[in-house]
Amino acid sequence: MESQPSSKVLHHRINTDISQLLQRFENIMATATVENPSYTSSAVETYQLDVESTALIRAAEDILALTRTMKETWLFGNLNTLGEDERDVQRREKLEKDAVAVQKAVEGGGLSKLAPGK
Repeated sequence: MESQPSSKVLHHRINTDISQLLQRFENIMATATVENPSYTSSAVETYQLDVESTALIRAAEDILALTRTMKETWLFGNLNTLGEDERDVQRREKLEKDAVAVQKAVEGGGLSKLAPGK
């Protein structure tokens, strides 16, 4: 499996796909509202509508592919959606080390030496 995308890459892709979808829809609406009785302009507008609708479908397919990628990343990868920075990583690692030290102390009977009356 290829490397998993980061949350920043996914956010950028989301924004790009949404803007493409909206732009294509706006282009279709702008073309559809033009009233011109000539056959030539009608043919050009029909072609333009065909091109824009194909691009709109492609943009929707891109969004569907993105949602699949996000699901795969959440299920099988380490998608960092919370935006954990270096300080958070160090804090989490320290907490994990402290938890291991407490576990070893409990298993080794080190805590019973601190509270001998119990």
